[in-house]
Amino acid sequence: SSVLSAQEISSVQTSTQLFNGMTVKARSAAREVIATYSIDDIFIELIIQLPSNYPLGSITVESGKRVGVAVQQWRNWMLQLSTYLTHQNGSIMEGLSLWKNNVDK
Repeated sequence: SSVLSAQEISSVQTSTQLFNGMTVKARSAAREVIATYSIDDIFIELIIQLPSNYPLGSITVESGKRVGVAVQQWRNWMLQLSTYLTHQNGSIMEGLSLWKNNVDK
């Protein structure tokens, strides 16, 4: 379990995928990935945490800062991302790409 979570975090750290307007930071000690999306002076933050029993336990998707986004819209994005990561075996980078596309719309 710890090896799999370390591999997932390191795949985020070594990813060459670039997002326009979004930064992605991975913290291996905390087993979490933080994505910050910025438009002008507005920042939207997303935190993805891997459980200690990953991949058996479900990934937690939390919201950091969410300025300028309706609550219902934000919930839909969080549900879509957590469903993608948990039930469709998607990687974190692919999930962040999906989330960024939703925010861009």
